[in-house]
Amino acid sequence: MNTINKYLQFDDPTITSFTINVNEEFDLDDNFEELDIKTIVEMPPELEINFNEPVPVYLNIFINPDDEKAPYEIDARITSMFTVSNDISETETLQILQTDAATILLSYLRPMVSMMTAASGFPAMTLPMLDFSDSDD
Repeated sequence: MNTINKYLQFDDPTITSFTINVNEEFDLDDNFEELDIKTIVEMPPELEINFNEPVPVYLNIFINPDDEKAPYEIDARITSMFTVSNDISETETLQILQTDAATILLSYLRPMVSMMTAASGFPAMTLPMLDFSDSDD
C-alpha cells in the first residue's frame, strides 16, 4: 500500500479501460493545439461508504470527445482503493477522495496517455495538471 503524508493510503492503481481512436484524416500541418479534457470522479454514494474500510475511487478521462478536427480521441478509466486516516472527519475524507485521490490516479494515467499518443504516430501528449477541487472538471 502506498502512503501520501500518512493521512492517505492507496493500492497500486489499475487501468480498467483505455481506448484511443486515431483520426486518420488529421493533417499534422493543421497545428492542433486545443485539447478538450473532461473528467468524472466516481466513488460509492456517501451513505454506502464505510469510512473504516478502503474506498474505491474511479477516474474517467475523456480527451477530445467527439472532436472531428482532433488528431485522436481518448477514453480511459483508472481505479484504486483509498484509505483515509480515521483522524480526519468524514466530510474532509470525501473531499480528499474527490481531489487528492483523483490527482493521484491522474498521475498514474499520464504516462499511458503519453505512450499511446506517441505510438499512434503523433507527438506524445503529456496530460496537464488538473484541478479536481473545481466541480466543473
